[in-house]
Amino acid sequence: MALKTRSQGTGSSDPYDSKFLKGVAISVWQNSCDDQLSNWSRYAYSRWPFTHFGLVGTTKGKYKIGNSCNFWERYREDIQLAHDVGSNTFRFSFEWGRIEPTHGVIDPAAIKRYHEMLDAMEELGIEPNATLHHFTHPIWFEDKGGFEKEENIEFFVEYSRIIFREFGKRIKLWATFNEPTCYTFLAYIGAMAPPGYIGNMITAGRVLHHMLKAHTAAYHAMKAMEGGSGAQIGLVHHHITFKSRGDNILNYPVKWVCGWMEYWWGWDVVDHWMLTGEFVWKVPVVGTWIKEKDPDGKPPCDWWGINYYSRVVLNWLFQTTGFQGEVMTDMYYPIYPEGMYNAIKRSSKYGIPMYITETGIADSKDDRRSVMIESYYKAVLQALADGYDVRGFYYWTLVDNFEWAVGYTMRFGLYRWEADGSADRVLREGSKALVKLFKTLPDNLEKLKAVAIQSSKKGWSDLGLSGYA
Repeated sequence: MALKTRSQGTGSSDPYDSKFLKGVAISVWQNSCDDQLSNWSRYAYSRWPFTHFGLVGTTKGKYKIGNSCNFWERYREDIQLAHDVGSNTFRFSFEWGRIEPTHGVIDPAAIKRYHEMLDAMEELGIEPNATLHHFTHPIWFEDKGGFEKEENIEFFVEYSRIIFREFGKRIKLWATFNEPTCYTFLAYIGAMAPPGYIGNMITAGRVLHHMLKAHTAAYHAMKAMEGGSGAQIGLVHHHITFKSRGDNILNYPVKWVCGWMEYWWGWDVVDHWMLTGEFVWKVPVVGTWIKEKDPDGKPPCDWWGINYYSRVVLNWLFQTTGFQGEVMTDMYYPIYPEGMYNAIKRSSKYGIPMYITETGIADSKDDRRSVMIESYYKAVLQALADGYDVRGFYYWTLVDNFEWAVGYTMRFGLYRWEADGSADRVLREGSKALVKLFKTLPDNLEKLKAVAIQSSKKGWSDLGLSGYA
């Protein structure tokens, strides 16, 4: 099944059409914090009672954010570590709060630091993949209403212009937003992110609508600038599904909740918007609250980012669980590689290149990491063998960091790091499965497809590694 791709954008041909990108993904805020410059910094230290069940200051876990693992100062060391595990690409975020701490005032030191990060990547032959908004924005923007107000979209567009004017010649792959559905659900319905509302479905829909409008506006603004025609500008979506553990009458309320969770957070709203340009937001009892179609039709998007970890399974008591035989991670979901393939297959209908922009596992014991890595990578290789246009794979994440509302309790890093100083960037044994895949399998996309096809025919006995030993 050979699938041809079409671009919904107006950019030039994909500059990475012959290369498979493999690397790690980080959020600069999660790895560095920012001394109270952003919405998340203020939120994590606030006394507002609805910050994830009142877990204030330290969020979850006994350690305050501090500088996290301090990528901001140790960027050169960490980019070298990414190179050491076999990365040829590095996904990171621009922190708007650091760049523009006060409206209209750009911090030259922050600009300089990002140039230094890009210098470090270039020296090692690592392709940057930059995200403009990874859940964080300046406090001044939040205080103006953030994305709750449509008129504030222009602030984001101008920020996009500032970043692209400065860095556009150095970066080809751009994402406007990371997981806008996750952001809006956690911030306005789940009370697990700033501004920390519970059950505000109506505002959540308005915010998501404005974020998607901001994607379109920023896309066009960046494309209109010098060098814009060569930029590849995409959107990163959290591919997550929700399922009831049972099917009897006790599970009916769970199935109802799972349906709405998948609608708001998972797939339905963004999928319809991508295919038609129409944004539809529904709320229980109220019905359709927002319905607006872009007169220009489908949104512009040069590539699609797939953030996939697993599916969420709930029992009749609304407790997270898994099905029989599934291995649970430290987070609220099991290892589920089938979902990776399904996310790729479903996303392929957009007709644009796909990148696995995040996938990983929280595994404090390091006894499941290699299983997750090999099974998920196999799913991606199977998709390549079946003709799906997947161009890259980013593991989340390089070093243990501050995992939003659950703090330092989740260990996603290839490298172990402890807030108490007991461990600092120690490569985990389970991480070596990814190192072997990255360093052994070819970077060339066509060669990797050939390996995937042959391995698929052989029943995936070795993930294609034997031919490259």
